[in-house]
Formats: sequence, C-alpha cells, structure tokens
Amino acid sequence: MERKKDKKNKVIHLEEFSWKQINELDRERSVFFYPISPLEEHGPHLPVGTDLMTARDTAEESIRLLQMKKPEVKGILLPPTPIGYSKINSDFPGTFTVSPRVVKEVVYSVITALGGQGFRYLVICTFHMNLGHLKGIYQAMKLGRKRYNMYICEPWGPYFYSDKIFEREPKLGFDTTKEVHGGFRETSLMKYQYPYLLDENYKNLQSIYRDLNSPRIYGKTFKELGLKEGYIGSPARADVDYGRWYFNEIVSVIVEEACNLYDGKPISDLPKNIKRIMKLFF
Repeated sequence: MERKKDKKNKVIHLEEFSWKQINELDRERSVFFYPISPLEEHGPHLPVGTDLMTARDTAEESIRLLQMKKPEVKGILLPPTPIGYSKINSDFPGTFTVSPRVVKEVVYSVITALGGQGFRYLVICTFHMNLGHLKGIYQAMKLGRKRYNMYICEPWGPYFYSDKIFEREPKLGFDTTKEVHGGFRETSLMKYQYPYLLDENYKNLQSIYRDLNSPRIYGKTFKELGLKEGYIGSPARADVDYGRWYFNEIVSVIVEEACNLYDGKPISDLPKNIKRIMKLFF
C-alpha cells in the first residue's frame, strides 16, 4: 500500500538509531509503539502474517497522525514481535504459538528496557484478540506500571470487545458479529492493505460460522471443531472500501488512546466480563 512520504513527519524506526541517538530522545515527549501479534493461519486465502502486518502498519500510521495532532511528540516504532498465544489453530502449518506466560515475559522485557532507561510512554499494538494472548500482555502492563511508573496502554482490545465497532461500521446488510477469524473483516483488510497477498480463491469460499464463546469448545482446536479450512465467517463478501474503513478505524482508536495516555487522561480497559473469562480459562 503506497503512502506519501512526509519528511517532516517521518516515523522513527528504533532499529535504525544508534544508542546515542536514542539516549538523546526527550523522555517526556517520546511515545513508543510496540507491534506484537503471532504468525497464525487465517484460512486458505490470507497470509499467516495478517495480524502482525496489521499491527505494524496501523502502529506506523498512528505515529504519523499522532505527530500531526501533537507536533511536540516524537513517536518511535519498535520492531514487530511475531509471537502470541494461538493454540486454537496450532494444528495448521504456519501457526506459531507460545504460552500466555511467554507473552507476558516478552512484553515485560520490552517494558523493562524502556522503563529502566527512563522512558515513560508505551502503546502496545496487537491485532490478535485471543484472550490468552491478551492476558499475557495485560499482566505485563500491570507489572510495568507498578515498577517503572510508566504510562502504558493497549488500545484495540477494549474497543474490539465492546459494541463500538457495530455502532460505527458502515451498514452492510448482514450480521458481522459472526465474523470471527479470517472472515469478511480480515479479508477486506488484506484486500485493502495487501491485495497481492490475497488468494483469489477467497471469492469461492463458503460462509462458515461457529460460536467460539461456548465453554464446550475450550481446549479444542479448529480442526477438532471441524473447521478444516481454518476460518470462521464469510470471506467471499470482502470489500476493499470496508477494508479501508477498518484500517482507518483501527488507526483512529490507537491515536485516540495514545493522546489520552500522553495527556494523562483515563484510558480504556477490557470489559469486566472479558477479564473474568481470562481468569477462568487462562
């Protein structure tokens, strides 16, 4: 996806800086963005990097918009980390899953590095909404806030598990609550972001729906549930205009939370029922 280059609003990629350049960054005005999502199957039509690429690209675009809204802020993009908890589709090639504990340790290590060097602001960007994955992230956030007095947020989880998306998304004429994994939304997103990575067979895929919230499915994989193609939803409905809206909506949510974080305003949290499920099953 091509974007206009703006030298005045350049995104800093941390790996391109020397330690002296990093040390010169203003601790009070530097906001770090950390993309993290696993490589995992997304049906026969989408790349295994769907979540990771989305987390990375929306983080980068969010930095550009944040710096436009707040010129005094310097956004720094950390290299994306391709890990996460994804046991449910671990029996498909291309899925790499780690435990929620490992997710916690990795995220906390990033927090420790930044907090130990005196940096204060961190936005964690993940597009993988598995609750075991989020549990690791939120445990690390809690420890980091306490030990280093850092301001840390994870914007997409609270939004994803609320009803906001159904209130804001364009009227589509079908029930999007059933679009769970590799379906209409993510296929539309990839059709907008990386159309050359989208297999044309998506147009012929049947709509497949399953309720993954039932306790009866806990511990089972997609294949054990009969989901042999690795997706839940209706990828054949994919629409590039919706993909554009969805991408920009993700960016909007991240920027809003980053601004609140920097301004010391309240930030969003996961709903209480989601937290209860995380405690029970992970």
